[in-house]
Amino acid sequence: MFLSTEGSDIEQTIYEAGGGIAATALSNGDVQRRSYPNSWGDAACRGFEFMEDMRLPDHAEQTADEAAGLLKAPDCPTGEIDLIIGGSQLALQIHESCGHPTELDRVFGTEASFAGTSFLTVEKMGNFKYGSEQVSIYQDATCEGGLGTFGYDDEGVPAQRTPVVKDGLFVGYLTSRETASKLHQKSNACMRADGWNRIPLIRMTNINLEPGQWDFDDLIKDTKDGLLIDSNKSWSIDDKRLNFQFGTQVAWRIKDGKLGGLVKNAVYTGITPEFWASCDAVCSRKHWQIWGIPNCGKGEPMQVAHVAHGAAPSRFRKVRVGV
Repeated sequence: MFLSTEGSDIEQTIYEAGGGIAATALSNGDVQRRSYPNSWGDAACRGFEFMEDMRLPDHAEQTADEAAGLLKAPDCPTGEIDLIIGGSQLALQIHESCGHPTELDRVFGTEASFAGTSFLTVEKMGNFKYGSEQVSIYQDATCEGGLGTFGYDDEGVPAQRTPVVKDGLFVGYLTSRETASKLHQKSNACMRADGWNRIPLIRMTNINLEPGQWDFDDLIKDTKDGLLIDSNKSWSIDDKRLNFQFGTQVAWRIKDGKLGGLVKNAVYTGITPEFWASCDAVCSRKHWQIWGIPNCGKGEPMQVAHVAHGAAPSRFRKVRVGV
């Protein structure tokens, strides 16, 4: 419930459900883990039908087989290679390298000690090439079922869909009433607290990469030498959200347009705008899925936000992989 001296009288009820499965395989000191449908499971603003739709028991055997198969798989190669990043891993990539740096309180330095700042200073809005023309990203708190979906934020501002990156150009921040006014704008409803006794902060909603035109099978066929990677295992990114390193639970080798065997301990690194500039293909709406992240931390004392990211498998050219 939210009430304000400006006349707001808002009550909203939000239902959430989520879960997942995981298998761990051990042999000769090596430990490999596979999770389904994502490394942290999945969650949505839906009821128990969401759990039923995931059909977790149907995927248990494959999850265990892949965990065991990784024990025998070769290590990730080292060098530059084309990457096709699956939707669940791309969701975390969006979260860390697109969602957090576009929070306007970070830009102004009011969230610096714990969550860090941002390289996206205000003069870049409307002038900075964030990625290739295939990259369009929206914050959208109106997505049906998204874990970052609501009716009003904690300043009483109605949920909205607004552009963040349009055809590769950085065009907008995640804002509050206070920060938006500094840019002579109105808030796009990103101010949220994780409880009644915490001050609201600018938080992500559903930060979504718009789908492209590619069919997944055609994208594999169009890739001569690469890796298909998915399901996050580890991540590291600097306080300005520029330099990053991500590890994934699983990868598959791609050779001459054909998907090959498993590869383990896959790691890739990059610099945010250079990485997104290397994106030359995004799969279509058929392959697009919104992934819930129930544990986004920010603030001191830390608050945990429930957010989500829509993504489809996408290709990035000449990405540095390996240790």
